[in-house]
Amino acid sequence: GHSANGFIGTGPSNFALAGLKDWEPSLGNVGYVWISFFFQYAFAAVAATIVSGAVAERCSFVGYLAYCVVIIGFIYPLVVHWVWDPAGFLSAINAQAMLGGMVDFAGSGVVHMTGGIAAAIAA
Repeated sequence: GHSANGFIGTGPSNFALAGLKDWEPSLGNVGYVWISFFFQYAFAAVAATIVSGAVAERCSFVGYLAYCVVIIGFIYPLVVHWVWDPAGFLSAINAQAMLGGMVDFAGSGVVHMTGGIAAAIAA
């Protein structure tokens, strides 16, 4: 295991379910882990689709796909870690959080902030 980091995460062992050993019978929560991953992936897709409204008919399809890969693969997971992970530097659960942390009800703040800022930059 890696030690927690408030900015980038806990290391490669947890990136995209890399540390999940779902073939081991002793791991009883495999279903929960996969469902949680898919749930977060859906949120990441929503953040990417917010950008589509801002760049509609302004960029090529290939450019939009590249933008989606960067948002879903790197930017969104990074911002989610900042706010939702107990070790994140913006998490309200973290005792050393910046400015007391951020309370994000139902995930709308992270999703719309990420998508909105990316849309403003893309437009």
